[in-house]
Amino acid sequence: MKLYTECHWEGWDRIVDIYTERCECLPEYINDDSTYKIIILEKGILGIRSAGSAREVKAPALIMLSQKDRLKYQIDQPIKACIVFFKPSVIRDEFTFGRIDSGEFGKTEGQSVFQDYLLVRPFGMYPNVCNKIISLPLNGLKRLKELFAAMEKELRGQLDGYWPCRSRSFFMEMLHLIIYSYVEVSPDSTDDPEQEEFTKITEYLNEHIADRITIDVLTKKFAINRNKLNDLFMKQSSMTCLNYLQNLRIDLAKILLTRTELPISEIGSRVGYPDQNYFAKFFKNCTGYTPSQYRKQ
Repeated sequence: MKLYTECHWEGWDRIVDIYTERCECLPEYINDDSTYKIIILEKGILGIRSAGSAREVKAPALIMLSQKDRLKYQIDQPIKACIVFFKPSVIRDEFTFGRIDSGEFGKTEGQSVFQDYLLVRPFGMYPNVCNKIISLPLNGLKRLKELFAAMEKELRGQLDGYWPCRSRSFFMEMLHLIIYSYVEVSPDSTDDPEQEEFTKITEYLNEHIADRITIDVLTKKFAINRNKLNDLFMKQSSMTCLNYLQNLRIDLAKILLTRTELPISEIGSRVGYPDQNYFAKFFKNCTGYTPSQYRKQ
């Protein structure tokens, strides 16, 4: 089975190491040892067994698998799922399985390679698959399905010469959403109501990163006053709510600038700044470089 996408254009030999599939039964190659996998469980219930433990996975949920994981499961209720097969090298050439498994990139904190490494680190962190299962909110499922559909459209339609980097950009935005909404921020369970509230708001920020978001929008959406909102973010993240959102946007912009060849105007719109001049000015204020200078760097 070719778990990658070949270019359909005559004279192009381009291959993108991403393959998407929609299914109502997990394929027999789900345990392929040459790819990582993201399983977005849209409907149904799976019974998962791994390393002597078991877990019932109810939709909507997310399962992350490394090339070493062997998923043992039973379908307890008919399922509907979207699956992304990929090689980590689709993010950076140096991200081979051997080098990631060695842990060498975990020592590069503060460098741009470390920022990219955070996107794939959770896939290999735990030998037990049960520790790589995430329950999704409905809004999170909706946004992941949107990104999956956009990526699938680029990979299969290949309508213009930007399809390889545009499909990769939607894929990396998906990883960015997963990591910063459901792995780095959200605990599996918590008895702290402030942590729960913070998690819900940060999930919303990630899911709507391209939209116009203001403090007024957030205070109405979450029935919280301005001062309490910023106090919550200062306590949980040591920054204001808008600074947190700006950091999310700049981090995603950096990834898209360095890992794709998309036009800067398109990247600005993807991270919530449709005015290209404002995006360039804001990006320079945050990083010291214009977007084009940062891309050259």
